[in-house]
Amino acid sequence: MDKTAMFSLFIIAILALGCGLRGGANAEDAASTAPNPGPSEEQAARPSTPVNAAATSGGNSVCGPVSMAGKVFVRKQSFAFDHEPFRGGCFVTFASKDDMVDERDVPRGSTFHIFKEAKKVYDFPDAFGGQTACWVEAVSFKDLNADGKTDVIMAGKCLGARDSYPANAVYANTGREFTTNDEANNKLESLRTSAQIEQYVKRNLNEFF
Repeated sequence: MDKTAMFSLFIIAILALGCGLRGGANAEDAASTAPNPGPSEEQAARPSTPVNAAATSGGNSVCGPVSMAGKVFVRKQSFAFDHEPFRGGCFVTFASKDDMVDERDVPRGSTFHIFKEAKKVYDFPDAFGGQTACWVEAVSFKDLNADGKTDVIMAGKCLGARDSYPANAVYANTGREFTTNDEANNKLESLRTSAQIEQYVKRNLNEFF
C-alpha cells in the first residue's frame, strides 16, 4: 500500500472517531437535560389522604350561618356530619344565654342538633340528665359497636357545689335517630376524655347498645 492510500485511511478513521464521540456527547446531554417524568399511573390513581372534616370545619365555614333563639353558637364544638341518617348535615352545639354568666363563660346549657342548609332537622336527647349548668368539652364520631353506623361520644362537665365534675354521654345511632341511656352514661362519670370513653364503651357494649 502506498503512502497516499495509508494517509487517506488515517483521515477516514479520525473522522469516524470524531463522529462517534459527538454522538455519545449528545446522548449524554439529552439524558441530563430531559424533564423529570410525571407520576406513574399507580401514583396518579392513588387517592389523596382524606381530610378529617371534624378537625377542620370550624363550624360556620362548613355549616353556614346557624342560630337558635336564646342560644349561643359554640363554634369549636360544631362539625360537618356526613353520616347516616343525616348525610350532608352539620353537628351543631349551642349553649344557653340564660345559663352563661357572659360570652366568655364556658358554654353552659350545651345542647346538640343536626342542621342542614342552615335549618335544624334534628335535636339530640339531653346529655346531662336535666341539669343545666353543664357544657361540652369534646365531641367524637365513632362506630363504637361495628354495625356500620357512626355513633357520637360527648365528653363534658357540670358545675358542682365546689368544683366541676365529668358528665359524659354516648349517642347510639339506630339508623333513624340517636338514643342515649342515662344509666349507662352514669358509668362514664370518672372518665375525662373521649378516648377514655370510647375504650370503656367498647369493653362494655351491652350497656350502651
